[in-house]
Amino acid sequence: MATQVTEETVVKKSPLQEIVQPFIDLAHAPRALWGINLAYVLEGMVYFGVLSYLAKHFSDFIFAGMAHADVHSHNMVMVLTAGITISMFFLGFVADKWGVRRALIAALSLMLVGRALISAAPTVLNLQPSGLWSQLHLVTMGGILLVVIGYGMYQPAAYAGVRQITTPKTAGMAFAMLYALMNLGGWLPTFAFLLRDDDYLGMGIPGVYWVYTGFTLIALLSTVLILSARTFKQAREAALAETAALNAAEQKASAAAGETKAQPGVTPEELVVDARIPWHMWLVLLGILVAIYFRAPEAWRYQIMAVVFVAAIAAAIIPKVRSAVAQHPLANSKFFFFIFALTPVQTLFTYNWLILPQYISRAYEGWIGRYFEIASNANPILIFILVPIIAAATQKAKVYNMMVIGTLIMAAPAFLLAIGPYPLTLAGYILIMTIGEAMWQPRFLQYAAEIAPEGRTGQYMGVAQLPWFLTKMLVPLLYSGIMLEKFCPADGVRDTRTMWLIFACIACTTPVLLLLAKGWVGRDFKTKAA
Repeated sequence: MATQVTEETVVKKSPLQEIVQPFIDLAHAPRALWGINLAYVLEGMVYFGVLSYLAKHFSDFIFAGMAHADVHSHNMVMVLTAGITISMFFLGFVADKWGVRRALIAALSLMLVGRALISAAPTVLNLQPSGLWSQLHLVTMGGILLVVIGYGMYQPAAYAGVRQITTPKTAGMAFAMLYALMNLGGWLPTFAFLLRDDDYLGMGIPGVYWVYTGFTLIALLSTVLILSARTFKQAREAALAETAALNAAEQKASAAAGETKAQPGVTPEELVVDARIPWHMWLVLLGILVAIYFRAPEAWRYQIMAVVFVAAIAAAIIPKVRSAVAQHPLANSKFFFFIFALTPVQTLFTYNWLILPQYISRAYEGWIGRYFEIASNANPILIFILVPIIAAATQKAKVYNMMVIGTLIMAAPAFLLAIGPYPLTLAGYILIMTIGEAMWQPRFLQYAAEIAPEGRTGQYMGVAQLPWFLTKMLVPLLYSGIMLEKFCPADGVRDTRTMWLIFACIACTTPVLLLLAKGWVGRDFKTKAA
């Protein structure tokens, strides 16, 4: 989230204050914010908890004994992660149409039913694993699809709710609180081994899923009871009144100082739009067709390619569609390059749930492998601690330099795991990778805001989520399951060094591309890190 501030409004805090402040703010938050925040931290815990087990649940149980179990299991994870991104794109309007409270309740209700189905399939329904498209697989996938729809409504509604009940003065605090709670929730599944492992409660993954379903019910009830319609209405009215008072005071102060606000306008140069679809957009089309050819089912391969190709030609012929494509943010060649250059290093994010849980449980002996949740869930709490510290230490650094150095530091430690599956290399990878992430990730949306033409910042920032979506979809679709099956199978000879060497080379593509393009893309970085 990029926040615009002036020098007069910046109050510099120590890193410790940055870490502690969200919890101080949480303690003093109004009831309406509590109604959103409590459910949000519970939902963060449940989402990441379910996600961290999902590939293992499919490969070791639902698809147990069948060929290419790891490949199929990673495709099911893709249905959840990429599906949620697509769902948010189409269902973000629900909070505006239904209202925030109704959207949150509907979303949590759908996720409750979906998670209950996932949990009940092997337990209450007693469905047995019998491979792809079995009853167990279909019921579990049905539950996942309900979660996809629910989460697609939930996160936009939560952010819309916070925005509606805060003022320009308090919004920064409220969104920082959401960020802190998301990372805290993502770390809590670290302790799920106490429920899963036979040395403790021995509930297994289906049993843990029932616990997460129970927490979803708690999140739903807390939203219904704490975020009542009356509470939200009062908070909304208070925020509107305070915002109006702040705006009036600002206008009065500006008038007294003889200042006038510049009105956004369009320069004559911006009115001239090249209606041609740029060459790099056709390159994307070629990449899509190649991916379909190699990965689509053989029976439908050419039909799907034909539909995509005809749609692209139609877009090039129809004037209004062609103009819209030509004005799209990705038509900006620098923005296009930057977005796709970041995709390789973003693959490391997806490994946190696609690779690490199974890799750690299979390749490491002793407590590290047995209680794999501890290492695989360390990233969120480290991000929570490191982001304010690194932000304070790099305030004067240039944004583009931070992007190059940060992505390099994030990608390089993957080479540590190429040395072998040792405790020190695993710890070094997680810690150094997270430091790199904390260096560049907060700067990412800042660039999207800087390069955007006047009046199109929101559109550019929305498209800036594309690398995240691409990695969630392409990594499991193209190679993660295949790599795990080949180099780190559940049974048989393992060669995890080669697997991580390949992963490291993929991730390092990003800093190399950014460094090579610094003289071209870097010229648009007008500001320093905030």
